Amino acid sequence: MGNSSLFDQRKTGAIGGGLLSYNWQQGSFIYGVEVDWNWIGARTARNFVVNFGNESVSSSFDVDWLATLRGRAGLAFDSTLVYVTGGVAFGHVKDSFEVKGANSADLASFTQNKTKVGWTAGVGVERMFSRHWTARAEFRYVDLGTTTVACSSATNFNQCVSLAYRGEFSNTLKLGLVGLAYKF
Repeated sequence: MGNSSLFDQRKTGAIGGGLLSYNWQQGSFIYGVEVDWNWIGARTARNFVVNFGNESVSSSFDVDWLATLRGRAGLAFDSTLVYVTGGVAFGHVKDSFEVKGANSADLASFTQNKTKVGWTAGVGVERMFSRHWTARAEFRYVDLGTTTVACSSATNFNQCVSLAYRGEFSNTLKLGLVGLAYKF
């Protein structure tokens, strides 16, 4: 099929989860470690007809949970902390791509359903508004890597293999996160 932005998928949705962190402070400099787990409610699917042969294409892309282990470092200004963060990311991905012929027979099908390991990096701001409570906003980029998947099913599986059909899934997320935190 070749590389084509026709198959790029963008999704918007909700995220919810929990965060544990520990911070150290030296003057205005704060550094620490954070671990979080999040459920992600953003799935995208697309169906369309390809004009050069009446093939129909359906695809779906889903990262249903994400966990990270990150370092964090920043500068505190009064009750506000500006920081950078980065580390390892773990996420469960469910991707599928299917091509059907004019007679609705499978020409090629590619699926991926597994936990992937990647990386994450971001920036954020946190504001302490009482002795124990803070509010935070963060932007984080997550890259769970690219996977090439062999053709997994077709009406004529030998043709699927002989034509070297393959699917390539790239799972990246751009997350905007806001939250409240209680400090012990």
